[in-house]
Amino acid sequence: MTNQLKRGTTFLRALCAVLFILFSFFYLYDYQADILSVTQHVLSHGVTHYDRTIGAVLITLVLGLLQLLIYAFTRLDGNFHALTYFPSFLLLGILTDVSPNLEHESYIGHWYWVFPLLMTVYFGIAWMCRQIESMRLQSKTVGVVSLIWVNLLFMVTLMLMTCFIGCSDRLFHHRMRMENLLQAGDYDEATRVGSSEHQTDSSLTFLRIYALSKTHHLGERLFEYPLTGGSEVMLPDNKNVKLMMVPETEVYKELGVFFPKKMPPTDYFALLHSTNRATRASHDWLLCAFLLDGNINAFANALPKYYLIDSTLPKHYKEALILYSRQTLHPSVVYKDPVLEADYEDFTTLRRTNKDVRLRNNKLRDTYGQTYWYYYFIGRT
Repeated sequence: MTNQLKRGTTFLRALCAVLFILFSFFYLYDYQADILSVTQHVLSHGVTHYDRTIGAVLITLVLGLLQLLIYAFTRLDGNFHALTYFPSFLLLGILTDVSPNLEHESYIGHWYWVFPLLMTVYFGIAWMCRQIESMRLQSKTVGVVSLIWVNLLFMVTLMLMTCFIGCSDRLFHHRMRMENLLQAGDYDEATRVGSSEHQTDSSLTFLRIYALSKTHHLGERLFEYPLTGGSEVMLPDNKNVKLMMVPETEVYKELGVFFPKKMPPTDYFALLHSTNRATRASHDWLLCAFLLDGNINAFANALPKYYLIDSTLPKHYKEALILYSRQTLHPSVVYKDPVLEADYEDFTTLRRTNKDVRLRNNKLRDTYGQTYWYYYFIGRT
């Protein structure tokens, strides 16, 4: 091996090491930190807490040492040096291959037999690559530039493999990010998680309701988000609506009291209020339950019990009253707002002007997607 080639392989090893360390650290610290947090919480039954900085450093260090062991065993220096990182990248993916149903499924899953199989195949391929490298070195046909580019291609492929194996469920990532922030008491930041998403699920809808309640913006901002499930998702049931880190007791503390008997959320809120155990926050939960179900008559009848009917009402309550006044012949509550009334007229006009349902709904979402009217006519269907 020439001096130039020796310097080239030394540079190659250093480059691959730097790429792996940077990828592993930021993959763990930023992208998968919340997933690893819930994994440790579930596996330890809430006894231990995952620290993203310590976790990212330790895991990267251990996987880096594993690569050094693999390199010492295979001695892959040339075109196939990046393959010495395969076990480390594979374990990095397996470590973050977490299911949203982690509490009911095995963490390791099918990897207990797939990993040994892959490693057996890997060592066979590594042996063949070593023989190929030896022949190329003897023939002196190795170019430093090609050496680097081939290994960079391998490294990028391994990074993509890790991302493919690891948890990439965007809604699950949003949920776990929100739960971490809620546990930390950072409610404002929790309300901003996934705010630009057009998709949601029952658990994410509940977490947004809870976060907005903690910031006292439930009636002001709830319908700015995509929502699903109606009022049925307003309490955790460990089936459709799951909490994996936030204790249910904290939710019921926010609302008033926990009743041992399970019941639909609307029944729970009604019982809370009939027994005078409801907190101020639970008034908004009750009113929003009516709105989520599209029951604007019940909403209008309940609203005066908790709010003055004036301009200080939360935004979505005003919008619901405008809708109620237009759909009820003899409304029990009358609210006047010329600006909102003009906006509602524009909304109804836009609903009628385009026969293409998809195009019409897209236009409505762009202009009125953060209003209760959009949810009532389009978002809840």
